[in-house]
Amino acid sequence: MRAGITLLPLGEPARFNPGQLEKLCDRLGELHAEAEVALALERLSARLAEVGRLAPGGDLAALEPALAALVSDAQMIGMATLAAVGRHVLDCLGAGDPTALAATLARLERVGDRSIHAVWDLEDLSG
Repeated sequence: MRAGITLLPLGEPARFNPGQLEKLCDRLGELHAEAEVALALERLSARLAEVGRLAPGGDLAALEPALAALVSDAQMIGMATLAAVGRHVLDCLGAGDPTALAATLARLERVGDRSIHAVWDLEDLSG
């Protein structure tokens, strides 16, 4: 942080919490958990697109529930970085700071894409 300005990294890695996936598997069984992860990834993709569509138009009332749903799905499947960034966007939305909101929305888009692709890559590796 320099003189009140926080520099946001552009190459932020997608971090996962494998414990969340283990809890999901324990609760639902491996097959159902795998299906739930696939559904959550679809919802996350849709939510990211929805946020990207709502933000430029300034529909802040619709943005909050979309972000809350995104955070919930990300937490459920262990996408720690994506959930944290979603919470940061919600914080900026609540603070009414349009500059910080724009910056964190851009970060959400980058981290969201990176996180979803990382999971798809893991799926490809596991067969």
